[in-house]
Amino acid sequence: MDSDLLRSFVAFAECGSFNRAADRIGRTPSAFSMQMKRLEELVDNKLFERDGRNVLLTNEGITFVGYARRILSLQDEAMGKLRSQDASRPIRIGCPDDYAQKILPVVLRAISTAYPNAQFFVSVNPTILLRRMLDQGELDLSIVSRSEKGEEGYFLRHEPGVWASSPVHKQHLLDPMPLVLPAEDCKFHAWAIDAFSKSNRPFTLYATSRQAASLLHLVREGLGVAALAAASVTPEFQVLDARDGFPPLPAVGVALMLSEASHPLVDRQLATVIQDYLNQNLDDDLTKQAAS
Repeated sequence: MDSDLLRSFVAFAECGSFNRAADRIGRTPSAFSMQMKRLEELVDNKLFERDGRNVLLTNEGITFVGYARRILSLQDEAMGKLRSQDASRPIRIGCPDDYAQKILPVVLRAISTAYPNAQFFVSVNPTILLRRMLDQGELDLSIVSRSEKGEEGYFLRHEPGVWASSPVHKQHLLDPMPLVLPAEDCKFHAWAIDAFSKSNRPFTLYATSRQAASLLHLVREGLGVAALAAASVTPEFQVLDARDGFPPLPAVGVALMLSEASHPLVDRQLATVIQDYLNQNLDDDLTKQAAS
């Protein structure tokens, strides 16, 4: 089977959009659609279905994307044996601020285990910007947030949301409740507002920020309660739950996405190495507690 068809198909699975996948592989949307129609004809199965304006993978598509990744991974591995393994430039890796403290170091160690001489340039930005940087070839790979049941990229883990307060200032006992939340384009912002609105508990939106570190600094100073990813929260904070009158927050998916025109060392084989290493080495009691 033509590897270009498989790479285009996997690009869709990683991007979640025909248009974004077409941009990534350098084709027009119409040419990309023709490729996917050809692929469906070859496998004699329906791989895509529409849900309103969105195009999703069918169950057969989800199954097939696993095989496609394995085929491409073997191809990348074979090609890797024929090219220099010298890291001629730093690997450009993106990461949302939420995961910079606990997940990013483990990912970097995973790559260093595979390639001890690898060097890195790290860009910490919101997922929406990191996706754009990937599409424009400004990053080689990136950790991103996706919907909990999404199929984009290489799945790393589910990341539950938590409420964080200061055990010293106990601002979670205030009425109305001051909230310090991520920016509006972050899912935790909408989830937190929705949770408090449904509970009819008075609250004020004290501050928003795109940086988890900034939110936690405000929490540390007793200025508000934050809703953010469990991976952002260190043991110095008090994690609130139903016993404190705080409803559970949903989880997001954390995934790894690769650029098509990337560093010579970055391929699907490396993505699998990172997945396995993270599963074995990321021991996060706070996240486990929040997910239970």
